[in-house]
Amino acid sequence: MAYQALATGPISFLDDNSNQQEIPLSSIYFDADGPHTTWPSYGSGTASTQKLIDAILQQLSVQGLLVPGSQSTPTPVLTVTATQPGTTGNVIQVTISNVSTIANTMTVAVSATEVHPGLTTATIGDALGTSAATANGLVYLQSNNNQAPAAFTGNISGAPDLNCAIPEAADSTKTAFVVAAADSSDADDAVNISINVAPDPSPAITFALTAGWKKSQDNVTLPMLTTPATNPFGLLVAFTGAADGPPPAAGTVTLQGGANATSSPAVRASVNVLSS
Repeated sequence: MAYQALATGPISFLDDNSNQQEIPLSSIYFDADGPHTTWPSYGSGTASTQKLIDAILQQLSVQGLLVPGSQSTPTPVLTVTATQPGTTGNVIQVTISNVSTIANTMTVAVSATEVHPGLTTATIGDALGTSAATANGLVYLQSNNNQAPAAFTGNISGAPDLNCAIPEAADSTKTAFVVAAADSSDADDAVNISINVAPDPSPAITFALTAGWKKSQDNVTLPMLTTPATNPFGLLVAFTGAADGPPPAAGTVTLQGGANATSSPAVRASVNVLSS
């Protein structure tokens, strides 16, 4: 029997990329062998990171700072993983509602809001990437006329371009730069990407760019989510788990653990969804 873990807060540590990570208590459990974790990034992490986590959990248990509770722990039924590696996956949220244990259906919403503050026309390429292959999130910089942008709110346009032109501040008939959808495999998903450009107050020459995406679907089943060809949210996330397993619990989870490449390869953000 596995039991939930009790402590004063999540377990924090530095990973191989020197990024601070947090393991939520909901991803830690006790059995006869002591504390363990179902945190998705544990399974996909390096051997040294796994060894570090095991040592931290064991030490906290010995010190009495991490103890087993009296309730059995829920079973993870889904793992949600960002399609792109890096820290941008840490802003993805998945909300599950209207769970029917009779019909085995649910409503699923997936969203992400990526904010890039303090940009200039010289740094926007580094922040967003300059091709679909090097994109750091939902969009990349497709072309740049190196002109200060005007305030702008809009969406990625339709096929075949799947991009969005941002007008110049000095002349709205001209283009400051163009951003394009990093994933153009589904045009209907790509045009859901919203773009907001907000110039910082004068006399600053910097601006913030926000890219967002949200999609909700009713009557979703586990087989639909766990099959890549029918996953409605493949632009942002992949789902793994037993297609015939129990339904997940209603609620909202945020992916975590995504890290950019430094001395180690980039890591995809992920999160477990527990059973109801």
